[in-house]
Amino acid sequence: MTQPTHESGDCADDASSGISAEAVDRAGGADGAIPGPAPARPRSAARRLAAPLTALVLALVALIVFGVTLSDPGSAKPRGADGAIGGPRPGTATPVAPAHGPTIASSDIQELVGRRTKALIGRDAQGFTADLDPDIPELVSGQQRLFHNLGRVSFDHLGYRVETVQTMPGVGERITAYVDVSFDHRVSAADTATVGEGYRWTVVRAEPGAPLVIEAVDGTPYDGAGYAYARDYPAPWDQADLTVVRRDHVVVLADPTTAAGAEQLADDAEEAARADIDTWADGGPPGTAPGFVIVPVADRDTFYRLYGGRTGEHGEESGLTYALRTIDPAGKGRFGGSRIVLDTTSGWFTSPNPRRLGELLRHEMAHALVTPLRTEVPNQDQPVWVVEGFADWLALRGRTLLGTDELYEARTYVATNRFTGKLPTDNELYQADTVANAAAYELAHLAIRRIEELGGSLAVYGFVTAVYANPAPAAVDAALDRATGLSRAKFEADWAARVRALLDA
Repeated sequence: MTQPTHESGDCADDASSGISAEAVDRAGGADGAIPGPAPARPRSAARRLAAPLTALVLALVALIVFGVTLSDPGSAKPRGADGAIGGPRPGTATPVAPAHGPTIASSDIQELVGRRTKALIGRDAQGFTADLDPDIPELVSGQQRLFHNLGRVSFDHLGYRVETVQTMPGVGERITAYVDVSFDHRVSAADTATVGEGYRWTVVRAEPGAPLVIEAVDGTPYDGAGYAYARDYPAPWDQADLTVVRRDHVVVLADPTTAAGAEQLADDAEEAARADIDTWADGGPPGTAPGFVIVPVADRDTFYRLYGGRTGEHGEESGLTYALRTIDPAGKGRFGGSRIVLDTTSGWFTSPNPRRLGELLRHEMAHALVTPLRTEVPNQDQPVWVVEGFADWLALRGRTLLGTDELYEARTYVATNRFTGKLPTDNELYQADTVANAAAYELAHLAIRRIEELGGSLAVYGFVTAVYANPAPAAVDAALDRATGLSRAKFEADWAARVRALLDA
C-alpha cells in the first residue's frame, strides 16, 4: 500500500502544535476544511475472542470492533480476543419540535453550532466557551480541556454539524432543546474520510429573546437491542488532558496515566505500522489507511468506556480496534477511520518477550489498515475467520509456525479429535471455551496461509479485499475460488488435510 506521510512530531503541549495559524487562514471560515500541516516466548500466542453472539449481531447494526486480548498478566499463556458491537449510523434527520407551544428556530441552532465550529477552527478559546452556562464550572472546564486537546491533534477537517433537534415542552418561558450534533473530523495521515463523534448538547433559552445557552454536553444516546450506547463517544479528548505524540504513520493520544510511555509506544507503533503498511504495499490494492490512531490506557473502565465500547467488554481484551463510520456519496455504509485502544497493564506490554507488543500492534493495525475497504451490507458481516485469520497472517507474516507455540491450541484440538475439518464459524471464534476459541483463531490463520500457499500473497490481498467489499456468502465463496482456483468445498478439504499434516504429529 502506498500512503502519504505526515511530519513526525514529539509530545505536543500547546494548542498551536495541532492546527497552525497558517492552516486556519487557508481554511476560509468555519466549514471545517483544514489543509494538512517489542526472553522466552510464553507457551501460547493464541488470540482468544470471548464475545457473546449478541455482540456479533449488534455489529450488523453499525460499527465493528476488533480486539486482541491477553489472559491474567501473571499467566504463562497470553491469549487474545476480539469483539463486535453496534450503534446507529450518523443521521441527518429533520429537526423536530412539539406540535404546540414555543420552540427554538432552526436558524438559531445552526448559528450556535456555527459559532462553536468557527471558534474551534480559529483557535478562539474564549469563543468556544462563550455559549456555555458560566454557572456550571465543570461544564466550562471540561469544554476548555476539550478545546486544548483538539488543538494538539492535527486534523484535515473538523467542525460540528446538526443532526437532530428535539425541543421539549416549555416550563414557563424557559425552552429546552436537545441538540444532537456530529463532531465531524478527519485526523491527518490516519483517516481516509471524515468520521463523526456524536454529542448531545442541552440548549436552553431562559425567556423569549434571550441568547441560547448550553447547559450540558454528553454523548448522543442510543437505545437498542438491550443496551445504551453513545455514538463513538467519549473519545480520548473528552476524558483528560492529552499528551499527543506523532510519528510518520502513528499518532498516540495518551492520558496522564500513560503519558510517560507515549514516546516509546509511538516508536514501537511506528515500527509495527511500517511493517504492516510495507507488507500490504507489496501487491495490495490502494485505499487502505495511511496511518493509525493509538490510544493507550491503564485502567479497564476507561479501556471499555472509550468510543462507547462498553458492549465490547468480555473481560480479557487487551486491544480493541473501533471502525468509525462515514457515508460515501452513493449512500453506502463505509468506514473512514479506526481507533486502536490498548490496555498498557496487559501482559502484551509487560511480557519479557520483546516480540509480544509488536504482535499486538500489528494485529490491531491489520484490522485498522483494511477498515476503509469495508462496505456495510445489511444483515451480513465479514466472516470472522477471514477478519481474524488475516490479522494474524499480517501480524506474523513470514514467521515459521512449526516448532513454535503459535499452534498449541490447534494442535491440541486435532490431537483430541475436536477438529471437524470445517472452516471456523463465527460462533466458534466467539465462544467461552478458551482452547476451542484459541484453536479457531489459529485455524483461521492457517486458512489464510493456505490461500497464500496456493495463490501467493496477491491472492490473499485480492481475497480479503473482495470479502471486505462484499461479505455475502456467495460472494465470499466466489472470491475464494478466484484466489485459489478451488470451490469452497474443495478448498476446505484441501486446507483440512494440510492442517492435519502439520499438526497431527
